Amino acid sequence: MPDGVTVANAQATLGEVAYQLLALVDALEGILRELPRPPDLADREEGRLPYNVATDVLATIECVLEDELRPAIASLQRSAQVTAAELERDFLEWKRRCPF
Repeated sequence: MPDGVTVANAQATLGEVAYQLLALVDALEGILRELPRPPDLADREEGRLPYNVATDVLATIECVLEDELRPAIASLQRSAQVTAAELERDFLEWKRRCPF
């Protein structure tokens, strides 16, 4: 870490980044709500017809939200709030379940 950056500062920044990503999630969800669904969406999603632009946009937003943004937000929020005591407890629990 650069001089002057503490773990507490990093955790605070992670929390802020997660908050900013939540704003992006809201914007993408707004697009999903407002974008008209093609009448043949199911046929396109199930491969009976090729994707059109609307189907591609919808699918891309849904995948980015579920596969990337929401998991990233959860990870950032967890790391922003985790304590040394919680990490120690988790480690001891893991060692108890998986002794090597």
